[in-house]
Amino acid sequence: MRRLLLRAVMVPLLGLLVNPAGGAAAPPANLSQIGVWSTALYAPPKQPAPQTPAKALPPEAQCIAAILDAEKAAGIADHLLLAMGFTESGRRTEDRLFTAWPWTVNTEGRSHYFPTRDAAISFVRETQARGVQSIDVGCLQVNLRWHPDAFPDLVTAFDPVANARYAASFLSALRRDHGSLETAIARYHSAQSERGEAYRQRVTGNLRWVAGALGYLETLAAGPGGSAPVWTAAERGRLSFLSGLFADGPARPLLPAGQN
Repeated sequence: MRRLLLRAVMVPLLGLLVNPAGGAAAPPANLSQIGVWSTALYAPPKQPAPQTPAKALPPEAQCIAAILDAEKAAGIADHLLLAMGFTESGRRTEDRLFTAWPWTVNTEGRSHYFPTRDAAISFVRETQARGVQSIDVGCLQVNLRWHPDAFPDLVTAFDPVANARYAASFLSALRRDHGSLETAIARYHSAQSERGEAYRQRVTGNLRWVAGALGYLETLAAGPGGSAPVWTAAERGRLSFLSGLFADGPARPLLPAGQN
């Protein structure tokens, strides 16, 4: 009697294992079917596919790409942050490409453009050793004196992605605090009304240039076509041509002193 009762209970359970959704009764499952189903429960989880590393970009493209991404993440419209980037670290390279330069340092009223991040970091450390504290660094020229906790170290301060993201968050905070985008732009540069307003006007001028040159800037931000962070001669020639289209137009970019 006990064996019959046990069989009466086990057969429906085996049917549920094979057909857990219920419905029409399934034929009795054999042991091999049950074994296949049960081992799936204990199979090790699949390893996630390895992430493709971010594409390496040449210096001319790094700030533009980072700023475009930071604008999207922070919801900054009309490429305002990109216009600020040209106002802060804009330059025209030796091969006549208008861009924002990641290895830019401004101190004591003068902008310096370095060929590498390491060279920029060495200059900042030498300047700090002389007792100078007010130093602007990177794509959006974040001031190390007034923003001492913005970055954990100088390497991060010069990272275009970190620099652009901090600048975007700071601008957004200024807008929340002051209720006006115009005031936020001015105070990003200075709390002194005259200096802030002069800066805001330059940013407004660069907004017009960015709007007209956006196709060129997006092409620049995309970087080289291959995997190496180096443009071919043809790619660089095309970029130089596109940049030249906007070199002497009515909305020529307003760059830091000495770069116009």
